[in-house]
Amino acid sequence: MLTAAVEVHANHPVVIIGSTAWPELDWGDGPAGADERHVAIRTRGQVARTRVSIWSGTMPLVGHLVFDGELDLDDYTICVGDIERLGRWTQRIGQTGVQRVIVRVDDPGNASRVNVGLSISERARVQTLPSHVGPALFDVLTSEREGMALPDARGLTLDGHDSPYARLSAAIMLLSRPDPAKPWLERCETEGIIEWLRWLGVELGRPRAEEIGTDIQRLVRVAHEEEPCVSGIPPHIAGRIARNVLAAIAQEPTTAP
Repeated sequence: MLTAAVEVHANHPVVIIGSTAWPELDWGDGPAGADERHVAIRTRGQVARTRVSIWSGTMPLVGHLVFDGELDLDDYTICVGDIERLGRWTQRIGQTGVQRVIVRVDDPGNASRVNVGLSISERARVQTLPSHVGPALFDVLTSEREGMALPDARGLTLDGHDSPYARLSAAIMLLSRPDPAKPWLERCETEGIIEWLRWLGVELGRPRAEEIGTDIQRLVRVAHEEEPCVSGIPPHIAGRIARNVLAAIAQEPTTAP
């Protein structure tokens, strides 16, 4: 699951990930370099910020693999910062000492998005997230023996706002069938979608996002009534709901300057 994310501004196009101690490595001109305690990732530099996401146990298999090895991370801490020490960020992690670390980037040598996987076992399996049409949304590497739980799958689906139609459709497909014994479950599952929607509109506040979330709940109930033998929402119905939601948000008014 996603444990943290930070956007780093790097004047020099190198972001350091690893121990809190200052690295002693030559990053060269390649997309990544490493010593025993750090990985240096070549990014787009001062053009724009670089987003670094930290995952534990499960991570998306998007982009390109630039590092899969062991790092010595002391004091249960991982550090992210720029090579010029203009800024640094630390996060508490579940293990200390030598451990496996996986790093994937969207564009080797010019990275804008970096995914860092921790606590990924050597026996981790690949699992796919559904798509409303065509191939899977993307693959996921998980250490969970029974595969990803639905909450984790929805969380991965909604981790980002690129390809919003594909992400929202997949998240709707992953909603559970309403259960009278668990009246709270429907609202709990929709909550993640509501919060995700808030970043799609310039002035889309919580009240309006809740209204849209309530409408999604209603449409999902209708879909289950139409397809009583289907455990999840059929892809074509999820796609239609997502399309209508995004169209409604696109028509939301914005404050005039």
